[in-house]
Amino acid sequence: MLSDALKTRMEAAGADWMSFGPAVRENAGGTEVQVEAAEDFGQFEAEYAAIRRNVGVMHLPWRRVIPVTGRDVSTFLHALLTQDVKSTAGGGTRPALLLDAKGHVLADLLVHRGDAETWLDLDVFDALAVREALEAKLFAEDVRFGQTDRVCFAVLGPACFALIEALRVEEAEPGHPPLTETGVHQVVSLGVADEGPALAASVFRHDDAGVPGLRVWVPGEHAAAAYAALLDAAGFLSQDPTEAPEAFAARRRESLRGRPVGWSAYNTARIEAGTPLFHVDFGPTNLPAEAGLVETHVSFTKGCYPGQEAVARMKNLGHPKKLLVSLEVGSEGVPVAGTEVFDAEDPGRVVGAVTSSAASPLRGQKALAIAMVRWGKHEAGTAVRVAAGGSLVEARVAPLGDQT
Repeated sequence: MLSDALKTRMEAAGADWMSFGPAVRENAGGTEVQVEAAEDFGQFEAEYAAIRRNVGVMHLPWRRVIPVTGRDVSTFLHALLTQDVKSTAGGGTRPALLLDAKGHVLADLLVHRGDAETWLDLDVFDALAVREALEAKLFAEDVRFGQTDRVCFAVLGPACFALIEALRVEEAEPGHPPLTETGVHQVVSLGVADEGPALAASVFRHDDAGVPGLRVWVPGEHAAAAYAALLDAAGFLSQDPTEAPEAFAARRRESLRGRPVGWSAYNTARIEAGTPLFHVDFGPTNLPAEAGLVETHVSFTKGCYPGQEAVARMKNLGHPKKLLVSLEVGSEGVPVAGTEVFDAEDPGRVVGAVTSSAASPLRGQKALAIAMVRWGKHEAGTAVRVAAGGSLVEARVAPLGDQT
C-alpha cells in the first residue's frame, strides 16, 4: 500500500497518519491491508491556505488503476459503463459509473484512454470487485486486465500547472491539448532527480477542491523520488544549516510557496467545493441522480448498459426521491457524519442525514456539510435543523458547490 521509502519521505515532511476506511484486499489471494493516509502535516491552516492560494501536494493512497488491453477494450467497456467509451480517443479522460441492474452505483471511476492501453482509475476499495465483475462479463472478447503498482498524487491550487511545468523536461507534443483543459491527459516527462532518466508520469486535470487541480500517476518504484521532486518544485524547501535565515526566506518568497497537504485540509476544501466522494457521501444503495452525477457521468446517446432502464426512467420522471446538497450550518459546532437532518417546521420529522462536514474557513469557521435530503427539502434556502455542538441548530440548504 505505502512503500517504506515514500512513508519515510512523508514523515520527514511532518506527516501524521490516519487509517483510511476499512482494511482492503487488493487481489483474490492476498491478505487484507489497512490503507494509511496523511491526516495532516501539523499545520492545517497553512495546508488549507496552500490549496486555496498557492499549491499543495497530496498522496492519494485510496486510488488505484486497472490497466485494460486488447483489441475489444473500447466496445467491451462501452457496453458496460455509463459513459461513451468508443468516442473517447487516446489522450482522453472521462468520468463513468458501473451500475447494477437496478441502476445503483457499484463504482465511480475515471476512464483514461491511451494508445496502448486503457486505465480504469477508481477507489481502492472497489478495485478487486470491479475487476472480478468485468472479468465475469468476458465471453470471447479480446480484453485483458493487468496489474500495476502506480501511485497517485494530487497537485492542488492555482499554481498546479506552474509546478508541473517546472518539472517537465520535454516539450508537449505539438497539437496536444494542454493540461489546463478538462478531459485530457498527457504522459509527461518529469525530471525528479539530478541524475538518471526522466520519469514518465500520467497527468490530467481534476478539479475537486474548488481550485484548479492535477492528478499525477507515477510508477510505484519512483513514488518517493517523485514526491520529493513535487515538494521541491512546489517550494517546500529545506534550509541548509549554513544558510542565513534571510536568504532562506527570500528563496521561499520567490518559490511557488507550496507545501505537502493532508486529508483534513483537502477534505475541508472539497466539502466547500461540493465534491461528493463515493463510499463517503453516496454508495452502492444510491442512484446516479441522487448523487448529482447524471450530467457528468452518463451518456444518453451511447446505447445499452446495465442499469440503463433505471437511469432513463429516473430522467423521465424528472427527479429522484432524495438528493445530495450542501448545508450551511448556523454555528461553529460541526455535525458529525450520520447526524439526522430534521424539518425546521416539524422538528420531529427526519428529512435526511449528514454525509460529510467541516468547519469552513470560507464561512468564518462556521460549519458546512454535505447531506442527502428528501426531494422537496433540496431547494436553495430551505431551512432545516441539525444536531451540532450539543444542540439542535438551524441550517440552510444550498446547491453543491455553492461555496466556492
